[in-house]
Amino acid sequence: MIHDKMQQAVNEQINAELYSSYLYLSMTSFFYSINLPGFANWMRVQTQEELVHAMKFYDYLVSRGGRVILKPVEGVPTSWESPLAAFEDAYKHELKVTGLINKLVDLAI
Repeated sequence: MIHDKMQQAVNEQINAELYSSYLYLSMTSFFYSINLPGFANWMRVQTQEELVHAMKFYDYLVSRGGRVILKPVEGVPTSWESPLAAFEDAYKHELKVTGLINKLVDLAI
């Protein structure tokens, strides 16, 4: 059985991964709206990848006898000043999520 503190942290990570997916889906829409279908496709692939990450954490928690508690996903931006600004936001977000995963590792240790 997983410790309550770890269960809570994994649930928070699931929410962060779902937020990531939602953010990249919003970027997909933005890129389509400014006629950049290649960028939109790339972001759509990232959207799916983040869903896979969320489900891996979900499955891990279930496999350890924990309970997944889904919380609301925070709203995401819907437009950016430029394609570059969108990719800069994606980069910053990836750094943040990596930091969250590093904290999970520290907690597990």
